[in-house]
Amino acid sequence: MPKDGPEGLRERKKRMTRAALRAAAVRLFSEHGPEAVTVEEICAEAGVSPRTFFNYFAAKEETLLPFTRDDCERFAREVAERPAHEQPQRAVRAVLEAAIGRAVAGPTWREEAALLRRHPVLAHRGVAATRSLRRALTEGLARRLGPQPPRLYLHVVASVSVAAMQAAVNAWQEDPEEGDVLRLLGEAFDRVEAGLAPPEE
Repeated sequence: MPKDGPEGLRERKKRMTRAALRAAAVRLFSEHGPEAVTVEEICAEAGVSPRTFFNYFAAKEETLLPFTRDDCERFAREVAERPAHEQPQRAVRAVLEAAIGRAVAGPTWREEAALLRRHPVLAHRGVAATRSLRRALTEGLARRLGPQPPRLYLHVVASVSVAAMQAAVNAWQEDPEEGDVLRLLGEAFDRVEAGLAPPEE
């Protein structure tokens, strides 16, 4: 389908709406604190209806998270469809590096990260999002590798990959001026990659 066809336009509109909701939430959370802001206020700021909001996010706190429910479904598909010659952890690494690259390219990335650090009330959503991400990566690996590898192996690859990503983001958050989060992410994956070869058959 042509790049500017109807489907491309719909996807572009969805990205713009999601970005507008994120930006509105960041502005309001920064000014008033997340506890004092309602979904309706975010929608009014972004110029959309609450019904539209819930097409993108399950709760106001999710506007600050780098990954949505739809993203996790896409990650599972992308892991499954990576080139067949790639090691499982390499496939997961490629998907997560691309995802973080898209996240940090957003105009409110630094503000979102700062709000998550300052407001512990947002942390429970982050924990739930991390669980969803691990499940999605495990499912993608299962589709990719079939029934042969032990289920534990799939969980280990997914969990260690997510832990490496979190370690890189945490290191960047501790000193944002000193490090490039994508470079830190690459270093984190390099440190764990050698130990994640698939089991011998």
